[in-house]
Amino acid sequence: MIAAAGCGKTEVIATAVASYGEGKELVLTHTHAGVEAIRRRVSRVAAPTGAYQIDTIAGWSLRLARAFPETSGLPNAKPRTNADYSAVYAAATRLLALQPIREIMGASYSGVYVDEYQDCTVEQHDLVMALLNTLPCRVVGDPLQGIFSFGGNEAITWEEHVRPSFENVTGPTTPWRWVSSNPALGEWLRDVRMRLQQGQDLDVRGAPIQWIDGSNRVTKQQRQLSACYDAASNEGETVIVIHQWPNQCHDVASHLKGLYSCVEAIDLTDLYHFAARLDSSSGYSRAVVLLDFACKCMTKVRTELRTIRDALEKNRVPNVRKHRDCLDALLKVANNDSMAGVESALQSISGIPGAVTYRRELLREMIRSARALRVGEAETLEDAAWIARNRARQRGRLLSRCTVGTTLRVKGLEFDHAVVLDADAYDSRNLYVALTRGSRSLTIVSRSRVIRPTVAIRAKTE
Repeated sequence: MIAAAGCGKTEVIATAVASYGEGKELVLTHTHAGVEAIRRRVSRVAAPTGAYQIDTIAGWSLRLARAFPETSGLPNAKPRTNADYSAVYAAATRLLALQPIREIMGASYSGVYVDEYQDCTVEQHDLVMALLNTLPCRVVGDPLQGIFSFGGNEAITWEEHVRPSFENVTGPTTPWRWVSSNPALGEWLRDVRMRLQQGQDLDVRGAPIQWIDGSNRVTKQQRQLSACYDAASNEGETVIVIHQWPNQCHDVASHLKGLYSCVEAIDLTDLYHFAARLDSSSGYSRAVVLLDFACKCMTKVRTELRTIRDALEKNRVPNVRKHRDCLDALLKVANNDSMAGVESALQSISGIPGAVTYRRELLREMIRSARALRVGEAETLEDAAWIARNRARQRGRLLSRCTVGTTLRVKGLEFDHAVVLDADAYDSRNLYVALTRGSRSLTIVSRSRVIRPTVAIRAKTE
């Protein structure tokens, strides 16, 4: 089934599970944000808890492969990279070819639903085809929102992989996301979809949106920040600011006085990178690495603690009066072979007057990793980081009211207000995803009122 953004794909799945399921339905999607969205919808329609299991394709496949590691041939029980997860899908697919496993599947589930199917890799599609040999499978998606790429792993195409394998079902067409909050915006976005599919330019003149001129390099940043502040003024309502690249998101959030926080990629490369550096360092060098990590999360650290960092880098005790609490906490990190003190050091640094923590999730996950290591859940901080992040995968993430993120990181999520920065830089698919995130209002910053999407190329997953 194909349906446009905001037209109720998730609602269709929830209603089908609640009203037509004959046993336990397995509902799969790609992200834990998606899992939470489906869970909320299923709960809203009062489906019995025993009637469904909701999971990510990655999480469900990993649990299956880890349950039979030798038979599945699973090479890595703690996957992190796209290549690692490709091996997970292959391992699970091998198991599903075995009659005993197929019998287990048939006894466990009455059917399968897969949401956001346009984001599947060929390996994930092969997994679903293996499930189809045992269980009824229904897939839901929107090719225009297919923005994921997976490095060397091939993404599916709807025409080649989906149409030959599944009977087409007509999807809903009413833009429910906007019906009660901004029906004019919903109707305009329906027209936008048609234009983007036909490769046309997007003319925002007369559109039910706020347009901000971003053509002047001198004034553009201030106008972008003003748009972010204005959107956040709606107390109690959620806001997403969308930028093209993660470093642009970090920069914008760092200038917004702590009002916004960045949404992170689930694999959170910076967390693993700094955890490994902390593992491999010691003494004053470890304290320097911790300071460098703090610089990634908050403002003021680089300037306020420069003297302390310079001294530690030269392997000597800093002679300072200011920020003595931060220095004492860093010296505890330097003088302890274990990671004891990492939590308190980061908490002390985050208390610098005027410091703005704009990557709150990254900071929080490092503190959780240090805590997991301290209580003996892992032997290295890098392993503890994997444990902390895997828990985040399982429990889902609670986003800040005001969030900055790329289309890859907010795809599938709904907010009250959306601000799209540098809209001229997007291809048609990413532009469509960005424009359809806000249910109440949409603000576009671009060089021109006529936006010409770039050539559509799937961006690599972050």
